[in-house]
Amino acid sequence: MINTISIKKELESSNSQESKYFSFFFYYNGIPLESTEKESHALWGMTLLKAGSMRFRWNETNENRTESLKKIFPDKKITPLELIHSKTVFEAKDEGDTEKLQGDGIVTKNPLLIPTVTVADCLPIFLYDHEKKAIGAFHSGWKGTGIVGAGVEKMIELYGSKRENISAAIGPHIGDCCYFVDQERAEYFVKNFGKKCVTKAGDKFMLSLTEANLSVLKNAGIKEENIVVARDCTCCTKFENGENIFGSFRRQAAFLPPEVDADTRSRSMTVQAAFVTLN
Repeated sequence: MINTISIKKELESSNSQESKYFSFFFYYNGIPLESTEKESHALWGMTLLKAGSMRFRWNETNENRTESLKKIFPDKKITPLELIHSKTVFEAKDEGDTEKLQGDGIVTKNPLLIPTVTVADCLPIFLYDHEKKAIGAFHSGWKGTGIVGAGVEKMIELYGSKRENISAAIGPHIGDCCYFVDQERAEYFVKNFGKKCVTKAGDKFMLSLTEANLSVLKNAGIKEENIVVARDCTCCTKFENGENIFGSFRRQAAFLPPEVDADTRSRSMTVQAAFVTLN
């Protein structure tokens, strides 16, 4: 049985609505992998709307991103990629290994590194092998759906990971409640990731990136009880006071007229940093 959580409820129940980021456990055999005095485990998480834009390009400087992530991880090194909506996964052994690289996934065994991708409706997904102490962070937009499968294979190849020891976490992303696609894209997902990905409502098609990635994880041999899914939708999930929790392309930028260029459109949304860390 797949484990589910609500980041909204976690923040509200812990009186952390003013927090600028969250972090959460992985699951193994249906049980949260919490760190103890005898053994430490990985955490996955994401910055929130309150933190501001975490936009990243190799040829740009984002002081807000740099300062914000330093506060979260003062003793570790952020390991980024410039994203291209691909299924390309890199290994980072040391600081700087991903410099100037473009792709959408990072794996590592170095506890000093924080694999970090950016998202604003796209699906952040994370892997953790508690035996080999290996982690990975992946950006899965619709074009890159399947990258987490490549991540599993990379961890098996590089670290000797066993599928039954790998845990996966799906972070907040746009839900099928807000993600309407045309028939061509709907048919592509049904063909490649199964019928559960798409729901038809009248003449509209609602796409579930969650179901698509669960299909990928299943085909990669990841057990359901080792998966946790955040139920929150980045586009519409709000606190009880009506305040938006996450940045969202569709809520913040999709309505802009077609003459608006891609860079301006990109800067109109609050991009979030999604990360995984070995404690």
